[in-house]
Amino acid sequence: MSERRLPEPNKMLSVRLSRRAFTQAVGGIAATAVLGGPAFAAFKGPRPYKIGFVAPLTGPVAPEGSSMQKGFNLGLDTINAAGGIAGHKVEAITQDTQAVPAVCGTVVKKFIQEEKVDMIVGTITGDEEEVASKICAAAGVPVLFPEAGFWYKFCNSTTVMLGENSFDLCAPLVPFMAEKFGKKFLLIGSDFSFPHAYLAVAKRYISQIGGSVVDELYAPLGTADWSSTIAKIKSAKPDVIFSGVVGGDAIGFVKQAQSLGLLPDAHLTGVNLQPEFYPAMGDAVDGQYAAVRYSEDIKTAANEKFKAAYHKKYGPAPIPLVGTTAYYSFDFIKAAVEKAGTYDKKAVFNAFKGITARTILSDKPLEVDPDTMNIRYPMYITQIQKGGLYKIVKDVGLIKNDLKCEGA
Repeated sequence: MSERRLPEPNKMLSVRLSRRAFTQAVGGIAATAVLGGPAFAAFKGPRPYKIGFVAPLTGPVAPEGSSMQKGFNLGLDTINAAGGIAGHKVEAITQDTQAVPAVCGTVVKKFIQEEKVDMIVGTITGDEEEVASKICAAAGVPVLFPEAGFWYKFCNSTTVMLGENSFDLCAPLVPFMAEKFGKKFLLIGSDFSFPHAYLAVAKRYISQIGGSVVDELYAPLGTADWSSTIAKIKSAKPDVIFSGVVGGDAIGFVKQAQSLGLLPDAHLTGVNLQPEFYPAMGDAVDGQYAAVRYSEDIKTAANEKFKAAYHKKYGPAPIPLVGTTAYYSFDFIKAAVEKAGTYDKKAVFNAFKGITARTILSDKPLEVDPDTMNIRYPMYITQIQKGGLYKIVKDVGLIKNDLKCEGA
């Protein structure tokens, strides 16, 4: 398959995806129509299935965007080595969104109107996702979000939420941290939609366990100086710092917290501690606890193969959470397209409802909820080990939540 480079609208970075065949089938992606579910009748598509991948590859959340791209690229190589989708190798085009919602919207419209993609996969921030969701819904194009997030704004659209949701991330973590360290929480986050929604869910669980919030702090994306915020945290003396700081800011906050003496002694948790940030955070977060749906400590044959392939391609650094989701997104895409038996966008989106696929996460198939279009994930409490292994200390299983679309 040939390589493609898109023109650069408004000087946006255009990123090429390698079409070099990956010779060994890896992880959860295989040539069968549905992985872990019933096999569908063989469907031969009229042409290669075409995906537009969007992510912030530059800007304040580039660490997550680049991590998502790595998983997506490996997943693309892997599924094509296993025969692709509907008898063809998958085609994909990629473009940077810079974490700017307007740029994201421009790229998504271009992919739909000019590139005639069958589906959009991406991006990172909730603000970008909201823009992409509205555009895709109006055009009737399925859009898959691999990143963790909230849900209400995406109900009754053409969106599939592959990432874990805020209930998954907070429900097991709040009581664990309270029992281990105490019930006084300080909340801190980046100042955009997802951290506000994420920390609102955290407050719900803090209230349920009889805890208190001693302060709630937000900083704009791109914050360089965290010294005054760290001084406020020290003054508040919380038992737990529950953080929704993301992107490059997550790294900057931790490094300054270490240099100013807050870490490693304070108890920091939350999405600030995603594995994609670990190489830059290093020993500042060793020993801290995080709630995740993926760990290299998961014992499945598919995960062992995936880890080997990932580290061979990208080196020994910890495998980022969003990279894993982007990787196994192809399991669900293949299942939905071949169940639909057509590339018709409405039919493919409807095929995602209730679809199951076997992934690197579990020997049991995972299901897309037909109402909320979220996946229910088995979750784990992990402790960060020196070198970046997120060691599983508690398997908390599937998380109960009240996700629903009525009245959204």
